[in-house]
Amino acid sequence: MSSPHGGDVWLVERVLGLRAESVIDFSSNVNPYGPSPKAIKALLSKIWLLGAYPDDRAEALREGLAEHYGLKPSNFVVGNGSTELIYAFSILATKEGPVGMHIPTFSEYERAVRAHGGKCFFTRPHVHDQPSVEELVELMDLGAKAIFLCNPNNPNGAVMRPEDVEELLQEADERGVYVLLDEDFVELADEGSTRSFASEVEEFDHLVVLRSFSKSHGLAGLRIGYAIANERLAERLEALRVRWNVSLLAQEAAMAALEDVEHVEAAKRLVKLEKPKLVKELEGLGWLKPIYGRANFLLVELKERFRSPDLKAELARRGLLVRDCSNFRGLTDKYIRVAVKRPWENELLIRGLKELSY
Repeated sequence: MSSPHGGDVWLVERVLGLRAESVIDFSSNVNPYGPSPKAIKALLSKIWLLGAYPDDRAEALREGLAEHYGLKPSNFVVGNGSTELIYAFSILATKEGPVGMHIPTFSEYERAVRAHGGKCFFTRPHVHDQPSVEELVELMDLGAKAIFLCNPNNPNGAVMRPEDVEELLQEADERGVYVLLDEDFVELADEGSTRSFASEVEEFDHLVVLRSFSKSHGLAGLRIGYAIANERLAERLEALRVRWNVSLLAQEAAMAALEDVEHVEAAKRLVKLEKPKLVKELEGLGWLKPIYGRANFLLVELKERFRSPDLKAELARRGLLVRDCSNFRGLTDKYIRVAVKRPWENELLIRGLKELSY
């Protein structure tokens, strides 16, 4: 039970014999309503095209993204999930020198850098917040030629103030340091807690903004994400992209999901209502300490008894999946992460945790 991602639902099916559709997956921070209905309709209408090759450059999708953000199609690079683009960026970054990142954060950043022979510099652990601009600049002082910044951050949901992000980007430009700003969770973040820099990429020479259709639009199983950068930098990333990387059906679903604004807004309203309730219920158990971040998930500290791998295993036997955070650099085996889901699903999680309280 040690997969680092939300795909544990399939492992539970194989190991415990539970049917995947009967498992409630709190380890995956996707739209609590699942895929966009418009995306599902688009998939079904195009299923007969399974035998066709996709558009290698995803021209129609890039045009749709350009219209959505008020940019040009040449500002976008479409990937097989945002993870492919993390690896492409890492190729570009490690050619320049060491890479810096705050911790804890998404472990795929470090894995991608290491895969390309790169060296990593880290801030001190920030469990409850994001690092300061000064701390990230210190990484540049050490020699970092690129910075990874997840905002809102995974796993704690912490955000940097927009003015601090802007200060960091300006400093990075002055020093010729690349910044990968991962905004995968920004669309479901608390209202007013942060802002996206996706439409401002032409103002910064070294900025790459990362976005995904997995989280807000619920298309995690189709693996489609995109990077946004100024045209010169986007061209460099495009040259590193694997050919034919995004399936025809993924492109069709993404285009439909992009238009389904209400689906994302409905999820945002649900998270706004349910997150405070879930925090209160978790706190009420006495042995859990939720850390209130700004994203659609919660990092939770285990105050006694359980270690995160053991708690994850006990809940999995009840058909409830949570994220064991012990393999996040900067965290211990006393942390789990749970997504905010629909009311009845959140109630089942609390019920399962209550059973383990006795």
